[in-house]
Amino acid sequence: MENISQREIENQELAKDVASEAIVLLQNKNNTLPLKNKTVALYGHGAFATVKGGTGSGDVNQRSVVSILEGLENDHFTVTSKPWLARLQRYYQKEEQAYQDKLKDDPMSLLAPAFSFKDPEIGEFNDATTGIYVISRSSGENYDRRDHKGDFKLTDNELANIQRMSEYYTNSIVLLNVGGVMDTSFIDECPLLDSVVLVSQLGMVGGDAIAEILDGTKTPSGKLSDTWGFSYSDYPSSKNFGMSNPEYVEGIYVGYRYFDSFDIKPRFEFGYGLSYTKFFIDTQSVKVNEDDLRLKVDVENTGEDFAGQETVQIYVSKPQTDIPTPYQDLVDYQKTTVLRPKAKQTLEFEIPTTDLSVFDNDIRAYVLLPGTYLIRVGNSSRNTSVVANFKLDKKVVLKKVNKALEPRIDPTALSKNKVELKHVSGVPHFILKAENFAEPEFVTYQDKSAVTTFVEKREDLPGKGYEQIIEHVRNASGKTLADVNNGDVGMAEFIASLSEEELVEIVEGTMSSGNNSVVGIFSDIVPGAAGQTGTLVDKKIPSIVMADGPAGVRVKPVFKRNDQTVTHYATAWPIGTALAQTWNKELIEKVGFAIGTEMKEFGIDLWLAPGMNIHRDPLGGRNFEYFSEDPYLSGTMAAFETKGVQSHPKIGVTLKHFLGNNQESHRNYGNSIIGEQALREIYLRNFEIAIEQGQPMAVMSSYNRVNGTFSGANFASLTSILRDEWHFKGMVMTDWFSSADPKESMHAGNDLIMPGDSKSDLLSAVSDFGPEFDESGKIKIKQGYDLLKKQVTKTEMWNDFIIDPDGDVFVKVRVDDDSALKERVKKWIYNSEAQIVDGNHILLSGKWKDNNDMYLGDLQKSAINVLRTVLKLKF
Repeated sequence: MENISQREIENQELAKDVASEAIVLLQNKNNTLPLKNKTVALYGHGAFATVKGGTGSGDVNQRSVVSILEGLENDHFTVTSKPWLARLQRYYQKEEQAYQDKLKDDPMSLLAPAFSFKDPEIGEFNDATTGIYVISRSSGENYDRRDHKGDFKLTDNELANIQRMSEYYTNSIVLLNVGGVMDTSFIDECPLLDSVVLVSQLGMVGGDAIAEILDGTKTPSGKLSDTWGFSYSDYPSSKNFGMSNPEYVEGIYVGYRYFDSFDIKPRFEFGYGLSYTKFFIDTQSVKVNEDDLRLKVDVENTGEDFAGQETVQIYVSKPQTDIPTPYQDLVDYQKTTVLRPKAKQTLEFEIPTTDLSVFDNDIRAYVLLPGTYLIRVGNSSRNTSVVANFKLDKKVVLKKVNKALEPRIDPTALSKNKVELKHVSGVPHFILKAENFAEPEFVTYQDKSAVTTFVEKREDLPGKGYEQIIEHVRNASGKTLADVNNGDVGMAEFIASLSEEELVEIVEGTMSSGNNSVVGIFSDIVPGAAGQTGTLVDKKIPSIVMADGPAGVRVKPVFKRNDQTVTHYATAWPIGTALAQTWNKELIEKVGFAIGTEMKEFGIDLWLAPGMNIHRDPLGGRNFEYFSEDPYLSGTMAAFETKGVQSHPKIGVTLKHFLGNNQESHRNYGNSIIGEQALREIYLRNFEIAIEQGQPMAVMSSYNRVNGTFSGANFASLTSILRDEWHFKGMVMTDWFSSADPKESMHAGNDLIMPGDSKSDLLSAVSDFGPEFDESGKIKIKQGYDLLKKQVTKTEMWNDFIIDPDGDVFVKVRVDDDSALKERVKKWIYNSEAQIVDGNHILLSGKWKDNNDMYLGDLQKSAINVLRTVLKLKF
């Protein structure tokens, strides 16, 4: 038997607790659940091939996965349909192997669509009191889901099987093993179906957690982090999703903000989730002033039989003016401890009044609107009561900002609610006065047109197009990063002492010596890690090692090191959406701490997670990695996970993908066209919360463009907003093989290019960088992958050198029988561009490109941010 570490055992127990709290009970007719009889008939390929999480870089290499079938049997259920499942499993494995065989030579195999399997029609049902059908779906990086049968919708066989199962068995249950929203019209078509449970994708021990919910060992307490509509067409994004230039016509009306504001009834609302017991929520007191909203709320378990947890959700309805505002916004939430029958707990809330601001496009400011605000308390977005209101006499300007990220033409079509707020009497009322608020904050912005360069003596500096500010510093030659850490030399002085080659080595990741792929450049330090930064030994600059996430730390589980076998089995946690469905900030912080423990054990410095893009549309292929449709829930989940990880010294997280990465279709070149109010209140707000509350070490820019500019080269988002408005002090890196121009990325505030495939581009931009040769002296061939054309590319690395017979630059090149240049030699000699040196070499004449248009100061600025992160993580 394999030796399982104590860390693995403890993390699996925590993962099961998290999974239990993430499960959402959607329907429970006749109190069918929890089951009183543990003899069941189980159907659907998800019973044995339970999906633990999505595909792509977010996958995890865990020791094992407990399927739903295994979880039930571990919990002493009798499964009468095992022979049927065994036959189906043999067919499933054959089909899956055939699919994997097709991908084995594909360099993009990790980004291939998830394997899809269609259940056959059930010919004969096995005897049992209860029938359970598992619906499984998987999605992943690079591909969005589709509004088709077998994906968002049930197949005909699945629907027929569920209909017949619900008619055959006394108790009938559907388990949704899915990573996001799907069509649930089968509920209407199966009137005899008793229970529907969103079990989500729960990582490596999901089967055990599901069994404990089904038998009543634990009471479900999960709440939806998304709105589940009656059909895909209910979502306002459905007509503007998946194309190369999606227009965010819905503006701020995303998820429940749309359903509530336009009177669209959902099947299951945001924040919804049933329990085996009942709770009474009673607001004891409310106090409101110019500083904050304070509430005390009692929660009592009024049931007789089951202990359970309840989540109290606080929403605020803002005044309806010419500035678009949703019917209500989530502003805070808390989950109770496990309450026994008749037990009570008092929850206290303190919400800064400034959190109720909206963005005023006309005056370019965050403001509090004049008028009446309604404070709502409940346990879902459609089940709240107004517990107080307050009136603000005049508009309050909180923060003035510069124009940033504004689209050329604002695509927003939805700008006014259809549901008017109603006056509520008989609740506490408060008066707030604008004169009692502080004066507006004015942000100090860095000048996009200016570059600061640190020099000791040098005069011949590259660069073009910006104003260069020269700062002279004292000589620091011979100094190291250790000297900076000790305070013997300043960072600016140290940076000025570095050559262009050394600076580029810092701001570009290090390609692995082998096994490179489009997803993950396997680290030479930790096998299976996503990548690492450059090392300058003589300057005492060590590498930072990064591993993928967000469902766990993605490393190679077993490898050899110094003739010793090393095992690095990581914990596969519930997916991001499932974490959010716990609505339990303290529990997510514990998950973060456990992930940090694994990072320390594995030698990982930066975790490429949490993923936290907004669920703009149900078909987002990577929605499973992200938390929610709501920026407050998403931002707080990320903040608490970050706190947990970074409570360990010298490790950090990387929030991703910043920004507007809300679909996988055309993700490398697509252009998300978003109005600035929607950007600031929805798609930026979650990152802002996570940064202010969690202080992450790093942020990853996304592939896509926003309003015409690549996210990895967007000065407005990476510098003006991230650093100037939010005061982010960490490092920004690109996603792997970003399409953004690397020199534009440096100027914009993207400090690190990963995985390090553009060093020659940067060196060519700041110096006359000659051709690169392999070990034999032949011209180096750089191999890449064109993500648009989906084909391997090969580039000869001539860099700044241009062949010219009149040039005064000479380059010696090896040309033998195996050289790719052999066919061109005659032409070069004929044109007097080359001379024969010997049987294997020629001398090419040429000149340098006039392209030294990047400022050394941009390289230095980025290197400073990278090195500050290195100091935090490695010293």
